[in-house]
Amino acid sequence: MLSQEVQERLAERLVERIEESNTYIYKKIGEAIRTIGKLTPTQAYQIAQILKYGGSYEEIARQIAKASGKNVKDIYKIFEEVARQDKNFARQFYEYRGMDFIPYNKDFALRNQVLSIASATANTYLNISQTTGIGFLFKNIDGQMEFKNVQQSYNEIIDRAVIAISQGKETYQTEMRRIMKEIGDSGVLLYESGRTRRLDTATRMNILDGIREVSMENSKRFGKEYGSNMVEVSHHKNAAPDHIDTVDGKQFARIDVIRRQIANGTEKEIKLTDIEGDQVKVKGKWYRDYDSVNEELKRKVGTLNCHHFPFEGILGVSKPEYTEEQLQADKEENEKGFEFEGKHYTMYEGTQLQRRIETEIRKNKDMQILARAAGDDDLVKESQAKISQLTRKYNKLCMASNLKPKKARMSVSGYRRMKV
Repeated sequence: MLSQEVQERLAERLVERIEESNTYIYKKIGEAIRTIGKLTPTQAYQIAQILKYGGSYEEIARQIAKASGKNVKDIYKIFEEVARQDKNFARQFYEYRGMDFIPYNKDFALRNQVLSIASATANTYLNISQTTGIGFLFKNIDGQMEFKNVQQSYNEIIDRAVIAISQGKETYQTEMRRIMKEIGDSGVLLYESGRTRRLDTATRMNILDGIREVSMENSKRFGKEYGSNMVEVSHHKNAAPDHIDTVDGKQFARIDVIRRQIANGTEKEIKLTDIEGDQVKVKGKWYRDYDSVNEELKRKVGTLNCHHFPFEGILGVSKPEYTEEQLQADKEENEKGFEFEGKHYTMYEGTQLQRRIETEIRKNKDMQILARAAGDDDLVKESQAKISQLTRKYNKLCMASNLKPKKARMSVSGYRRMKV
């Protein structure tokens, strides 16, 4: 089974390509701002038509499509590797039941299932990366933030640049800096169902959700074949409050399956008298029914950015991946937490603060790249100062909490540190 850390590493490879596309968009916009800022109003109007209709936007679209194509290929490779690992993990249960084990390469039905899930994930990803659905937030004349896709954004900025240059160089610099701050602060966004999310964040969640879906579907398939009657939910440190006491690292029964197994004679160890309500007693230990527990949760296992995933097994045979003592120790460490800037944080809260700071660092790196391309030295210095300030805070947070720094989540393609 792939750990949460390994899953994140696999996803980061794809997110890096999205960051490269983001950087390309910012550079193209910045170059247009720099070019127009050097011209007279008449020249600016003429060059604006060339920039808008002479291929610059098409170059952006091609760059995004190129990155998307590479990522789609990697989605299939990643999902196949996940399935291969899951199948090898299930081997012990096939052998316990005395059943033949078919390796992944020869399990054509499984490979077709993985291909189907990978295709669905790839299609979702391609929808995410369509240039009509990604763009920036701009403030409209009513002062409300309005989403415009990449092409609309590019053309809007050029139009505003032409108007601003006709009002003088000083007005131009002020107006362009305001626009750059608007789009730099929003980041390159995905727009769907009336809401926006950062494109890099949406991509990461899309891939991780797909990986978890593959694992869950594989586990269900294998469990049905070898006669699973239990579920173990994966464990990770610093789990969210709604899952740490309810499902994190725990084993559960499948009561309906056990009843059927008893009825058809395939279950010899467990009797109907061992079942009480939604619990069953096996080798002196009580197990609650998984579906009952999961149904009680507002946030179901493996959904809404939950990093847990269930995997099948056999009661009395499957040894828990983590002991009760290990789970309790991790829970106490989470609750003990740490002090930072005069406030107490649980370890889970610390990870959430990490994510927020990482996002702010990426935002300001985007802004610095945009400002550098536009030739706005003052905005470069302002952005770099914020990056340095946030990086210092992030490092102090990691030292105070002993949380592992996530350097990949702060990385932005094309960024280089500038002296201020």
